[in-house]
Amino acid sequence: MKVVLTGPPGCGKTTVVKRTVKKLGQRAVGFWTEEVRDPKTGKRTGFKVVRTDGKVTLFASKTFTSRKLVGSYGVNVNRFEDSAVEFLKNEIEKGLKGRVIVIDEVGKMELFSRSFKDLVSELIEDPVSDFLVTIPVRDVHPLVSRIRRLGEAVLIEVNGQNRDHLPDDIVLLFKN
Repeated sequence: MKVVLTGPPGCGKTTVVKRTVKKLGQRAVGFWTEEVRDPKTGKRTGFKVVRTDGKVTLFASKTFTSRKLVGSYGVNVNRFEDSAVEFLKNEIEKGLKGRVIVIDEVGKMELFSRSFKDLVSELIEDPVSDFLVTIPVRDVHPLVSRIRRLGEAVLIEVNGQNRDHLPDDIVLLFKN
């Protein structure tokens, strides 16, 4: 089963992913991304990867010097690859029978990584892997467009009306 979540920023995609991961427990393997905010001002300063094993890595920040920019955020591709991509590759090598790969998200920052693009391309073509992936509303890259148009995937647009019950619905999809 392949489940693809989409929706505008702030609609609750990551919250749905985190709640679904909690419900799936040890079956879930992968990562989600979260904003990093300045504790004093509350303003967003960057983004971090949170893996299902609990490891957290800052991979984009307003303070990073990088040629890879999304708005005012410098993206450290090596940090992203060392944390998220290598973790997924290692878990895939261990075997995925009965497990669900979680990728939040296939977005502009993550797509700077060639190894991430290659890994996601392999996963979406694999007829037996189960995954939960989030994509932006707009096709910011040909890979996002491919994911959106996967024939065997369930594409769900997250919104205020469905986000609270989606984790239970998604877990049911992976049981069937």
